[in-house]
Amino acid sequence: MAHLIVSNGRIITHTGEKQTFSALCINRTTGMILQLGQTEEIIHQYPDAEVIDAEGRLVLPGFICAHTHFYSLFSRGMPLKDPPPKTFIEVLQRLWWRLDKALSLEDVYLSAVYCVIQAVKCGTTTLIDHHASPNAVKGSLDEIAKVTLSAGIRACLCYEVTDRNSHEEADEGIQENIRFLQRCANHPSNLLTGLMGIHASFTINDQTLETIERRMRREVPPQLQGIHIHISESQFDQEDSNYQRKMSPIQRFQKGGLLGDRSIVVHCVAVNDKDKEILKQAQTSVIHCPSSNMNNTVGFADVKGMMKEGIIVGLGTDGMWQDMITETKQGYTGHKLESRNTQAISPELGQMLWANNSRIAEKIFGFEIGKIKEGAAGDVIILDYYPPTELTE
Repeated sequence: MAHLIVSNGRIITHTGEKQTFSALCINRTTGMILQLGQTEEIIHQYPDAEVIDAEGRLVLPGFICAHTHFYSLFSRGMPLKDPPPKTFIEVLQRLWWRLDKALSLEDVYLSAVYCVIQAVKCGTTTLIDHHASPNAVKGSLDEIAKVTLSAGIRACLCYEVTDRNSHEEADEGIQENIRFLQRCANHPSNLLTGLMGIHASFTINDQTLETIERRMRREVPPQLQGIHIHISESQFDQEDSNYQRKMSPIQRFQKGGLLGDRSIVVHCVAVNDKDKEILKQAQTSVIHCPSSNMNNTVGFADVKGMMKEGIIVGLGTDGMWQDMITETKQGYTGHKLESRNTQAISPELGQMLWANNSRIAEKIFGFEIGKIKEGAAGDVIILDYYPPTELTE
């Protein structure tokens, strides 16, 4: 059947409009929403369509996770031979950098399988992944893409380039990104795109940064250019850059020509006012990952301040899980606890989850995602809603 109808639902469009709809029709060939309306009207107009009866449940756009790591799945239950880490850098050295070195291409594939299944179960239909497997670099993004495409979810993939092991490995990571971005350009799909991945400022040298900028400018189409990087996740990144180069990581990447409206920088816990102005002028999006920030005890970014200044701040999980409802709850309570302020944050998290993640995904994929309207991506989920408070608007 060419069309799919979701009927008898309470459709929440997240477009800002207050129109009431109970049904929608999706073109299965394009994956886009054809029409919104009332159930009888839509079924009458598309009599041959498959119909899913929502039975009065909520119909929402699928959730978007703006930053995750599929490979981090294998950290669950992973025993550490050393004493438990006491600092963020020790967490990287004793856990993450040991884990990613152990991954084979089969491990990469299997971690994606589990995480994509988890995402689907949580209603997360768009994932922006940041991958690392130093001993299985070549073809690693294709292994992940096999999984996301077979599941029918939307994914933006990249390989995190780093000099922490060797310069040769950094070159291999750059090549994997370039190869995958060229694949996306030569075989375009609404379900798959990419970015140039970089681990962090403190694990990448100036020569590699120059190579990334030069090769991306020369070998990647403009519509696919942009970076995905952890920036100032802790004070260490900021202090290291200021000591080594007399500038912050944000200033370093601006100087290197790598910020822009398709780039995303993750965390930004330790950025300063000048950094914020640079991000605003570059129209670069910031991704907030509150659960990860609490887990690593690095603190929170000034997300309210950034949003007030016009910076787009989205919400990710940093690989903790793919569940955006849980991530939102963690941010809501975490910010209150850290600030000892009951009014620390509330509507801002909803804006990050819905409007801002939608805008970030649209800039990366090039079409409307994360809202229910005619012409937008037909990524919809159906949820039960049983709280004692009636949903009226």
